[in-house]
Amino acid sequence: MPSSIESSAAAMEVDEPVPGPSGATAAAKKDNQPWIEKYRPQVFSDIVGNEETIGRLEQFAQSGNVPNIIISGPPGVGKTTTILCLARAHLGPSFREAVLELNASNDRGIDVVRNKIKMFAQQKVSLAPGKHKIIILDEADSMTSDAQQALRRTMELYSKTTRFAFACNTSEKIIDPIQSRCAMLRYGKLSDAQVLAKVMDVCEKEKVSYTDDGLEAIVFTAQGDMRQALNNLQSTFQGFGHVNGEYVFK
Repeated sequence: MPSSIESSAAAMEVDEPVPGPSGATAAAKKDNQPWIEKYRPQVFSDIVGNEETIGRLEQFAQSGNVPNIIISGPPGVGKTTTILCLARAHLGPSFREAVLELNASNDRGIDVVRNKIKMFAQQKVSLAPGKHKIIILDEADSMTSDAQQALRRTMELYSKTTRFAFACNTSEKIIDPIQSRCAMLRYGKLSDAQVLAKVMDVCEKEKVSYTDDGLEAIVFTAQGDMRQALNNLQSTFQGFGHVNGEYVFK
């Protein structure tokens, strides 16, 4: 860890809260938001790491020719975030109505293919020529073999209107007939320096009080997983009001 990290302890100044319709304040709602979502990149240029692979996805978006995609790699490196950025770039203002995102570790059986996925693929959405609806499957390697076989048939049936994007830890658990219909991309683990840079950026924005050994502990425990790093940073700061090595490991 570089010794150039500057300790900065500052209390967060909050404007006078504005009551919301349910009695909760807008400020409180904002403060309760998970930082991993609050600081999730919305465009390709904000994504950390894996520049070459992200460059390929940018080319897909710019050309308008978006294929089915499988992105494999370790947790917390931006696989799903990148797919969402691709969908925004490809669909523009139609993003909300033309994207379905599912976590296959929760919806892993054949019923989700027959119901949610097939129903969404059948829906008619007005899109510009050359644009497609996008179905995103997180943790796709959790899907059962039967569900994947049903999904393969759905991919074939709706290939003119719908694209599929899979995020998984390992592509070996995706059946070959699906793999053969997809562009295969691989993400590597983020470096400690990449994780540290993002953590320090969030610390500055959230007015987090920290010590050098605190950030060293955050980066060490993350092991290249940005989600783990930001979740640990937030829970430590909200639990103790300060981030140091002792608090991180508690």
